[in-house]
Amino acid sequence: MGAVCGVCQDGRWTFFLLARSSMSRPRRPLLWILVALGGGFALCCTGSLGLMALGAFSGSDSSASGGGVGVSRGGTPGEPGGFALDSPQGWSQREGGGFITEWVDRGDTLGVELLRLGSVPGLEDAEGKLSRMWSERIGADWNDVKPSPLVMRRFVANGARAYFTSATVLHKGNGRRFRLSLYLVEAGERLEALAFIQSYFSPGGVAAAQGMMADNSWGTSHVRVEDALKGVRGSPVGLPLVADSEVVGSFSHGSGAAGQWVNTFTGSTTMRAVTSRSDYVFKADHSFQHQFVGGSGPAGAMAFATESDEGTWSVKHDVLTLAGAKRTRRFLLLGAARTPDGKRTLYLMPEHTGWSLQPGAIGLNGELYVQKE
Repeated sequence: MGAVCGVCQDGRWTFFLLARSSMSRPRRPLLWILVALGGGFALCCTGSLGLMALGAFSGSDSSASGGGVGVSRGGTPGEPGGFALDSPQGWSQREGGGFITEWVDRGDTLGVELLRLGSVPGLEDAEGKLSRMWSERIGADWNDVKPSPLVMRRFVANGARAYFTSATVLHKGNGRRFRLSLYLVEAGERLEALAFIQSYFSPGGVAAAQGMMADNSWGTSHVRVEDALKGVRGSPVGLPLVADSEVVGSFSHGSGAAGQWVNTFTGSTTMRAVTSRSDYVFKADHSFQHQFVGGSGPAGAMAFATESDEGTWSVKHDVLTLAGAKRTRRFLLLGAARTPDGKRTLYLMPEHTGWSLQPGAIGLNGELYVQKE
């Protein structure tokens, strides 16, 4: 089932659910996925990477959006024509375009649909364009679409860059939960828009439990999303996922959690808390400074520890490496979007055994660093 994660930033708590451009209007979601089951039909659309911090970030309409900040448009030629999408192996082609696959997993029907939503002129402000497309176009056809989504970045199969966001949304017709991911892939002098819709359906399932079971299925069906992305190629290639100029600055990440227990016999209560703050200063000469402070224990008697380090930083492909005097740290770069009030961010995932773009890994291990005042 879904999990709720709380983050404390500058004394304010924010809770996340772990979970119209000028283009032509898409079909209503009622027509997007129709899965035949036992001679009848069941609509089973899903949603997106529900582990995104929805409502926390935005690409702005102004030039302050992070999509084009300090990004060199050099690189080498990519796919001829700028873009290509191969038919995913084992998927069926939909009437009217796109691809769909569905399969039975322990008695439940899972599915993924891939739709092309057209192109958006220009590569500048890609994060702002995706944010507006999410709010206006996806919001028009689905319920519970949160505005100002967190926009992330990744490479597609041939090394071209893509911008994406995802979340769990609700079908307007039947209220079912779907996981919807929206991508903008760099393609020459334009951005190609793709939508992935993950679906879950359990025949005869209790309605109250369908949502929880759907949330549990997203990680399983996301494997098929990654399979389809292997056939996506854009242009140009050879550019950094995050430019050096987007890394330079002072950033801070804070988190905290608290739990309270009640003794049912005596009525007494016990509270314990854990909190941490990590600060980085990345300088233009590729040196960095790091300060960390963390504490845990019973309220009013927490024990604290600190750590500091300094050294040099570098970005290669989608990895930020910090060669410190005390130890070397490596982070997977997830993005560098801006907050609604224009602050720069770095979205990082520390290196560990679960280092991947799987939704659960991002939601559990991603760390959002926000530009300091």
